[in-house]
Amino acid sequence: MNTTFSIYKQLKVKEVTYEKGDRNIMAICDITFGDTTIETKIQMTHTDLNRIIAKISALGYQFKIENVNCMDFGNGTEIVDYKFENVFGELVTLEEFSFNQQIKQIRA
Repeated sequence: MNTTFSIYKQLKVKEVTYEKGDRNIMAICDITFGDTTIETKIQMTHTDLNRIIAKISALGYQFKIENVNCMDFGNGTEIVDYKFENVFGELVTLEEFSFNQQIKQIRA
């Protein structure tokens, strides 16, 4: 297993967007570390996204694939975009989540 790069007290993924075939995805998240919560964009791997989805599913939430938007541009480009509130029925907070792959955090 790779080294853990970032550990957050709480992580709440709001929305995910990626181009099919890309190695990374862009996620809009609320992260809490210490007593501070911020909304930020995080670029992460599909592996960590799958871990997040698996943890949420283990909490009893069902992933509703029909609420995932796929936009095909007809030139081989396809963008996948979905809000976690739509696919799980509500936003879910994960406690003490750690990323196994390196992430990039983009703050305003």
